[in-house]
Amino acid sequence: MVADVADLDALSPAERFGWWEAGGRLPAGAGESAWLGVVQALTMPLVSRLRHPEDAGERLPAADAGRFLRSAGEVLSFLEERGLMGRHEVLTRRLGLASALAASGLSLPDSPLAADRVVRQVIAEVTPDRLAEATRLAPGWTGLPKPEILRLRKLKQLIWLSLDLREHLEDGESAATVSSWLPVHSVLP
Repeated sequence: MVADVADLDALSPAERFGWWEAGGRLPAGAGESAWLGVVQALTMPLVSRLRHPEDAGERLPAADAGRFLRSAGEVLSFLEERGLMGRHEVLTRRLGLASALAASGLSLPDSPLAADRVVRQVIAEVTPDRLAEATRLAPGWTGLPKPEILRLRKLKQLIWLSLDLREHLEDGESAATVSSWLPVHSVLP
């Protein structure tokens, strides 16, 4: 039984995802940092295996990659729904997984972490109103309160990670939307 993240670390990546898929959860009362450890234990080896299959000795089979990515998406949704991880953190982690999948060359368009699906989630967050506000605030960002600066930096991070996925987007409209964010990205702190 997995009582904490150290127990997960002793398992292979496949066993870790098997734990989650079998209904594995940390004990009641496990806080944000413990759950962040679970996310790290699940996703870091997966990202490494997708980006650097030569280090593992072989490429991750598409069926395993699809299964692991689906589980990783479920973990992130679980944590967001319970307030253990904020929306921004979930989106940036989804973008990181989508980028690793894109870099792997595997074709998994039905994956919840396929580039098009994740970028559509970001497009829902990066609204025209939010971009207009950022464009207005960015020139004087050094005089803004720290929470406002943080909001601008989080927006820049979402834009930057989405721009990194542009070449992997099948949906031309999404790619055009992301490309249209480049001028805003260049003025953000």
